[in-house]
Amino acid sequence: MAVSGIPGNGMYESTTAASSGSLIYAVPDDLIQTVLQHLSATDLCHVASCCRWLRDATNQDSLWLPLCQSKGWKHYGTTTDLAKIPSYGPSEQAGDDSATFQNDRIVTDDNTAGLTSTCRWKGVYMRAHHLDRNWATNCSHFKECHFDLQDKPRTDLRTHSVDGDLLAMYNFNQTIHVYDIRNQTLQCVINSACNLYAIKFTDGVIVVPCDNGRVDAFDARTGQTLQTIEGNWGHNTVSLFFDGELVLTCVHTSDTERTMSTDICVWCVEDGLLQRIITVDHTDDVCVYYTGKLDYRDKMLAAVCNDDHIHVWDARSGECLHQLECPRKQTKVQLGDNVIFGFSTKGDVCVTSIWSQETGDCQKVIDLHVGLPTPYIGEYYTEIINNLILLEIKINVLDVRSSVKTYNLLGEFVNDAQLEYNDGDVKGNGSKGLFNLFVETRMGREDWKGVVFNATPTGLVRLFDAGPFEIIWLDEIRMILFDHKENKLSIHHYW
Repeated sequence: MAVSGIPGNGMYESTTAASSGSLIYAVPDDLIQTVLQHLSATDLCHVASCCRWLRDATNQDSLWLPLCQSKGWKHYGTTTDLAKIPSYGPSEQAGDDSATFQNDRIVTDDNTAGLTSTCRWKGVYMRAHHLDRNWATNCSHFKECHFDLQDKPRTDLRTHSVDGDLLAMYNFNQTIHVYDIRNQTLQCVINSACNLYAIKFTDGVIVVPCDNGRVDAFDARTGQTLQTIEGNWGHNTVSLFFDGELVLTCVHTSDTERTMSTDICVWCVEDGLLQRIITVDHTDDVCVYYTGKLDYRDKMLAAVCNDDHIHVWDARSGECLHQLECPRKQTKVQLGDNVIFGFSTKGDVCVTSIWSQETGDCQKVIDLHVGLPTPYIGEYYTEIINNLILLEIKINVLDVRSSVKTYNLLGEFVNDAQLEYNDGDVKGNGSKGLFNLFVETRMGREDWKGVVFNATPTGLVRLFDAGPFEIIWLDEIRMILFDHKENKLSIHHYW
């Protein structure tokens, strides 16, 4: 019999031959499909175990894609394709209680029973189910790496970035150490006078704005200089975007040099040539390089102009695609999946506007009444993570406690969470997020605290508290912590 189910914590299929069944054939196909569309993943697996014909009937992308979407797992078959990411643990350790996914749970074309291979989105669901269980139980492959960094870097001037299995760490001694975190080896050391926090790492290329007014691009495997871009911005701080092809730079001018417009330069990393300049108009007290005033994604650039409009450009052509009017002032912008989010605030009302990237039409305006007490001396932050609106409220700026309310994109309240400590905005990466760290010093040692959570369509799910070391990286499949005192990395691989 072909088995397809969720025994214990694992989801699997076996390739044992299925019985043929007889009475089920009397049920019309359209009725079967209608019934199957209302079943859960567990129910579909139980139905599939009945006979070969029902296994084929339930082995359809049209059934499993909606289930992936309902869990917020669609990206595990697209941008973060788990089928293309090797597990960080040995395959012989795979099983229900292991962090390693058991690949033979997926039926392939070469199975000896002659079964139809597992459809794409059922495979995505099975892998995502395993990964989700690992995060929920904090089950991971754990590794520790000690590094000799010669000069201990200043913690407030270190920046980090991960691309694939490579971790780039910029240190205060003006070097970038690139580590292979899968093989626990030092890949290369790059000497570069980085301009504070602006290092970017994509598609094996590290892009660094330097203090001497240029951008250097390096091969992350070899450390070789690939390209030099002459920006000529002197010692001013630079905001940087890089997508593997285009480099966008925005210079932070001083208060005495501030003007009514800002130039964003678009460069090609391959030849180092300036492609175009996009000019952003703004008021004298609101500049685009302030937090949340500028965003870039999928060759689309969005910036807040004059504090009540959002302009959107095609970064390749320089064409202004949309000019979006915001209902209130004090606006920030964030680009999402085929949509543009604008956050506006006034008093205790936070307005989230959602526009179509394609047409610029406003799809939804959501008024979120924070309900702040009077007098109010606190603050609140907004963020979109995995299509979930997070509204974090700090009742008192002197208090590290905060409340986080979540809403779906229809403006409907989903759930809330209370945090015992928090020290700023929430940071998200995919469906995983981290509330900013609160640092407590004890007997000369800095203990870092943070809350790791999962952003799902059904709300914010608190996974676990992390510490006492600083979490320097968090994504869908791993968490990396750094011990500043011992120069030691602690790496948790959840896949």
